[in-house]
Amino acid sequence: MPKQQTPDKYTRSGAHKLTCPDCNKVYVGQTGRGFIERFNEHKSAFKTNSHMSNYAKHILDQSHSSGPVQNTVQILQYHGKGTYLNTIVILHLRRFL
Repeated sequence: MPKQQTPDKYTRSGAHKLTCPDCNKVYVGQTGRGFIERFNEHKSAFKTNSHMSNYAKHILDQSHSSGPVQNTVQILQYHGKGTYLNTIVILHLRRFL
């Protein structure tokens, strides 16, 4: 069975929102790497029962499921790591509080 291709939009960096598929709770974060790479770190934290990711901690603590990147990650804005990206994340956090 061939491996499913990840759309190019997930290889870029910036601000993103993760949504729990079971309760719709959101986690807003940022990455200077690709979104798919960061999402895979969240999945790894979930699989290893690590609380290094707030998203994985929520999934573990609530016994919720973790969906695929296409259903879980919403790209809020593309941008490289730095002060401007920090500001972008703060602005998006205010939308979800």
